[in-house]
Amino acid sequence: MTAKSPIILRQSIDPLEIERYMAAGRAERSKAVHNALKAVGRGIATLFDLHAAMQKKVSFEPTVKVAPKH
Repeated sequence: MTAKSPIILRQSIDPLEIERYMAAGRAERSKAVHNALKAVGRGIATLFDLHAAMQKKVSFEPTVKVAPKH
């Protein structure tokens, strides 16, 4: 099989396009990390809210009281 054209056409690499793809990847990763941290923060805040609610409902006074002296 013979080639019809002696010129080999290759796609050239565009450095600016590579930079754009890399920046988009960094932005996506940053957004994912930010959302994960927000979710963890919401979970911690919920735990603190639950802890505060439990402290209001449950009194920490001793159940055994000292008898008064006669």
